[in-house]
Amino acid sequence: PLSLSLSLSFILSYIFMGRLSRDKRDVFYRRAKESGYRARSAFKLLQIDAEFNLFGTRESSSSDIIDDTQQEVKLTTNNNDGATTTTTTTTAPPSFYWGVFHNWLHMLSIGFNAINIQFVVRSIVDKTTDFTQKPSPEAIALSGKVESVDRLLTFLGIGFLSALSDKVGRKPLMIWSCVGFSLTNLIQAKCTESVALLYLADFIDGCSSCMLPLCQAYVTDCCTKETLAASLGIFQGLSVGGAFILAFPIGGILGAKYGPRTPLLIASAIQLLNAILILFITPESLPPSSRKEKMDYSEANAIGGLNRLFGHGSLLRLATISLFFSSLGRMSLDAQFANYANIRFGWSQAQSGPLLVVVGLMLAIAPRILVPLLGLSNSILYGFLIAFVGYFVAGLSPTPGSFVFSIVIIAIGCTCFPALQALLANLANPKERGALLGAVASMNELVAAIGSTMYASILGVFTSDAAPLPLPGMQFMVGAVLHLFAWVVMSRGLKKNVGHPALSVSTKGVEYEGLGA
Repeated sequence: PLSLSLSLSFILSYIFMGRLSRDKRDVFYRRAKESGYRARSAFKLLQIDAEFNLFGTRESSSSDIIDDTQQEVKLTTNNNDGATTTTTTTTAPPSFYWGVFHNWLHMLSIGFNAINIQFVVRSIVDKTTDFTQKPSPEAIALSGKVESVDRLLTFLGIGFLSALSDKVGRKPLMIWSCVGFSLTNLIQAKCTESVALLYLADFIDGCSSCMLPLCQAYVTDCCTKETLAASLGIFQGLSVGGAFILAFPIGGILGAKYGPRTPLLIASAIQLLNAILILFITPESLPPSSRKEKMDYSEANAIGGLNRLFGHGSLLRLATISLFFSSLGRMSLDAQFANYANIRFGWSQAQSGPLLVVVGLMLAIAPRILVPLLGLSNSILYGFLIAFVGYFVAGLSPTPGSFVFSIVIIAIGCTCFPALQALLANLANPKERGALLGAVASMNELVAAIGSTMYASILGVFTSDAAPLPLPGMQFMVGAVLHLFAWVVMSRGLKKNVGHPALSVSTKGVEYEGLGA
């Protein structure tokens, strides 16, 4: 109930402020046309109100709007002598908070799903609703296999969907992703005995999953280069951290009280609502003048997307390698958290959810403070080292208290991820940002496909009676080593590219020549 009421109030504010902005814009343009004023003068009046409107047009000046987000508006007026004058003005892009909001709703559904789906799998495989017992090795293995199918299909398709958004706009593909995830949650909620239905649900999700890179592309469409890193930090904090703060505890409580399928039905309804809002209210961030005229299908596929990342420019290649290692390391926590917490400490959804609130809070706070304070380079390097310490402590934690402490450290270390995303986006040609971020998301899905199976196997082996070492937290030790690898690679990349303009949070006036820059 708390989640639904907060979501409803957020949505009503969203609709009201959006309509208020459009009404005022119409009034000002009508007055401008009637009096013969130029459209630019009318638009300056709108800017007075922009700072009070979270979801309206962001306040800007002609010096801070980058080329790819400019939109032309023509206004024709009649002079006193009968001559016709056509004035062309440049409008600011929509607020990037639209992208934050829709990803927030998407992550809200993911939170309801993630805290409960492994218990759904256990109810099918172990034929039990008593989740205080340890999961069987078969249930752990199936959860990893099903997730790997989802991730592998997403890897194959997400690059194409993201590149397609550079041609047709962001909104159509965002709607596609919402509908697909809604169906996924609905099928999983209705699945009681058939393992095949679990695979079908993840098949649908894998074919439609593209919301995260599209919302990141929406943010980059609406931001200047000098504000992009901080904006992506806000994106991670509000849309990811903010959603998880609500979704994990409420989803855990609902799952523990009403069964793990009830939160999945709520997640499905949220995504249906998300699709409706995008269709009827959300403005398009990518104007027709900034869209690619033709798709490059050789780079829109999964292999082409990887070549886009690994085959262009020293800095881009090394940043991608470090992102690969760190993302694979992060999967040690993401892939089997619920099963590990249940095996190690006897936690159910009700106990796991509040801990993930801590993660959400840290994700919301840390990037907003540390990225502007440290800059891109230090945010990436220090983030890797902090995460290394956090995963190492998690692997050796004998008590719930020390494990919670390690999670806090890991969450602070996640500052490296929005900083890396900003660096990669800064290296992209403006008309290729969707494709680039799609390639990054595609690589992350490949990493997740590998990690889901790998960490399920590690957890199954090192928590069994025949474990080669008495180290149930071995998966976190592997994650720590991978973050150390990422730090080594990125340190080398930064030394080889000292002074590169993409490494600065403030890159005003700098233009890049595409991925080879």
